[in-house]
Amino acid sequence: MSTTLLSIAYLPNIEWLAHYIQGKEVWLEAYENFQKQTYRSRALISGPQGIQVLNVPVQKQLKGIRECTISYAENWTKDHLKAIESAYAKSPFFEVLMPDLVDILNDQPETLWELNTRILDLMLHWLDAPSNWKPTSNYQLDFSGNDLRSLSPKGPQSFTNTEYHQVFFSKNGFQNNLSALDLLFNLGRSSWDYLNEQQLK
Repeated sequence: MSTTLLSIAYLPNIEWLAHYIQGKEVWLEAYENFQKQTYRSRALISGPQGIQVLNVPVQKQLKGIRECTISYAENWTKDHLKAIESAYAKSPFFEVLMPDLVDILNDQPETLWELNTRILDLMLHWLDAPSNWKPTSNYQLDFSGNDLRSLSPKGPQSFTNTEYHQVFFSKNGFQNNLSALDLLFNLGRSSWDYLNEQQLK
């Protein structure tokens, strides 16, 4: 266990959440600029046709991460909720957990920071895990702990999580390192043990 620094993530993926759960002290980078096409505004789920990308549209991309405002010009929340329902309606814990997520997205948080930290706190509540992360007080140029701000959905992936039952496994095979929603809807509270057992680099 170590001190860990993460960027915020939309519906954080399994690797991200495993680092959080296994970290002794977790900081969220609060003074970086928004970076598009990253986990900050992008999540991967496994639907009937395979991997589906969920993107949160933002209004101004060059702002600091805490000031990065979300665009609701199009009803993307409805699209995301419909995609999540199509992917996970048949999962064991969907009916129990989904209403909490619906409430957050329907609230239409103003900033990406608010949206992502509320979702993180919700996932930690589902896991019965402490929500004890801290925002950084300035941009961390040289972080002495485990700096994971570079985690990205693009490029080669070095993390492979152990297999668990997925809704469309028989059709699509096992899909690696999806949003932790996939894990939580399928395993529920036992996701805590699963996340602690993952081998992280």
